[in-house]
Amino acid sequence: MVQGLRGERQHYRAVRSGLVAGCDAVAIARALCRACDGRALYVADLDAIAGRGDHRELVLALREGLGAEPWVDAGVSDKEAASRLLEAGAARVIVGTETLPDIDSLRAIRAALPAAQTLVSVDMGDHGVLSRCPALAGRPPLAAVELLAGEGVTEIILVALPHVGTGAGPDLETLRAVRDAFPHLHLIAGGGVRTAEDLRALAEAGADGVLLATALHRGWITAADIRAARADGRPLTSGP
Repeated sequence: MVQGLRGERQHYRAVRSGLVAGCDAVAIARALCRACDGRALYVADLDAIAGRGDHRELVLALREGLGAEPWVDAGVSDKEAASRLLEAGAARVIVGTETLPDIDSLRAIRAALPAAQTLVSVDMGDHGVLSRCPALAGRPPLAAVELLAGEGVTEIILVALPHVGTGAGPDLETLRAVRDAFPHLHLIAGGGVRTAEDLRALAEAGADGVLLATALHRGWITAADIRAARADGRPLTSGP
């Protein structure tokens, strides 16, 4: 299990967590769930995304061993791969823009899978959306979300890759713009979250959920902070 850093996978290193010793994925997932009172786990299978195999046995272990709900980005690009991922134990299949080849593939995946078990990750880089899809590649995030919403997508993860693992703070500007333009969408924010104050700011900007990992590993955000966020109506963590 590795620690994400700005989406620069060549610089990823084994996780070093203040919550648990070692880098066993199941042990870390258990510690993260305990730290945030959560059951949903955002899982990026980097080998599958890069076309170098997969970790489906780990997805099943997370679901059966922890009773968790793995939300898995495994680079699915067609309906067959998406269906296999559900069969392997994923509670939800994340269709990442980074590996989506075209809009027709998105339509096929959404037609083949239950709506409640799919969502789209808009993978944002320094120069627009990252994607193999010509209709999405390099587009401003707002334009990409407009296209996806036009395809009937209702739940989106906004992943600010340059912020991931940095503690630099979330991309509030993009979140606000998307929320203002698309009040009906369910939006989950990821990347850069560092403090309980960030949770408040994300809620005010329109986030329905937040991805947390680094902030939990380093103790910047605690279970008490998350319980307070829930009590105040701030966004729940949707997965570490």
